[in-house]
Amino acid sequence: MMQAIWRHGDRAPGDLPYPKDRYNETYWPRGWDQLTNKGIWQSVELGIWLRQRYGSTVLPIFNKDKVFILSSDSERAIETAQGVSAGLFPPTDDRVWESSYLRYWQPTPIQTAYGTIDALLRPTKVKCPNYDLANENEESPIAAQVNSEYGQMFKWLQNTTGMESIDFWNINDLYDIQREIDHNMPQPSWLNQVFNGTTIMDHIRELKRITRNQEFNSPTKAKFRGGMLVNQFLQNMEDLKANKTTKNALMYSSHDGTLSALLYALNVSNDQLVPYTATVLFELYDDDTVQVFYKNTTNTAYPMTIPGCLQICPYSQFLELLEHVRVKSLDALYSLCGTYSTPVTSSSSTTTSSSTPRL
Repeated sequence: MMQAIWRHGDRAPGDLPYPKDRYNETYWPRGWDQLTNKGIWQSVELGIWLRQRYGSTVLPIFNKDKVFILSSDSERAIETAQGVSAGLFPPTDDRVWESSYLRYWQPTPIQTAYGTIDALLRPTKVKCPNYDLANENEESPIAAQVNSEYGQMFKWLQNTTGMESIDFWNINDLYDIQREIDHNMPQPSWLNQVFNGTTIMDHIRELKRITRNQEFNSPTKAKFRGGMLVNQFLQNMEDLKANKTTKNALMYSSHDGTLSALLYALNVSNDQLVPYTATVLFELYDDDTVQVFYKNTTNTAYPMTIPGCLQICPYSQFLELLEHVRVKSLDALYSLCGTYSTPVTSSSSTTTSSSTPRL
């Protein structure tokens, strides 16, 4: 059995990184927040990589009884799932339905739960008061330190960018500059100016890493944001072993926060940002052992060791080690969060029903 969850491919910024930025939406042909052509190709490449890894065993062809693909309802995540499917399941033999223009593509179903609360694939969008309290308690001293250490730089950036104010809580807005850099858009020279021995842009990258990881980097916060996903992967294994499902290839298309929460919940995070199309893999073998891998920007899947076990971990021990992280239903998450009735999400584009997805 294989299970995979990936971050979507390269995308456009959500808006101008700062008021004086010259690269408005016309520079992004598919629009703000959308997958770029580069992101589409990254998605297809991931599908090809998965086919090379699993094509001779678990995934020789698309089989609806064996394969399940679920995406968050974000357009970029859905399109990434489509791209991965195109690379993973090229039509062969009697599945070649068109002989010229589309001969290397076939449609595959992508599931999504549009308009509902997606605690599985967009957990950061779920209203969770107890998470907010835990995060605030841990974040406040770090925010105070950052605002003090970088106060001079923040004030200078405020004048340079045209932003009304800059501090720990909105410095990440400037990280969208990185997306422009990734697309070879020339940048103003001030990004290369040095503050305390480091360029402004490198400071922005490091502050993005610090602030993003701060959202998940304790056992409590990781359980709030990653516990339902851990449970889903374990439940999928349990269902297959109990013959409750025939599906042995389950894949999920999601977001960087989703993968970060999962890696921290598994206690295997490297404290780095999750790059585009990074993928976490769970493999369950016939000898009742489990192995977890992480593929970042390379073509190598690096084995991850769950603390308390070997890299290749006995199935029963794997379940036991992660039992304390599991959040087994949306109702259980509400209780954990201190929200005992259906909560309002912080975004209208969040997904998942009142129970984990039925396979």
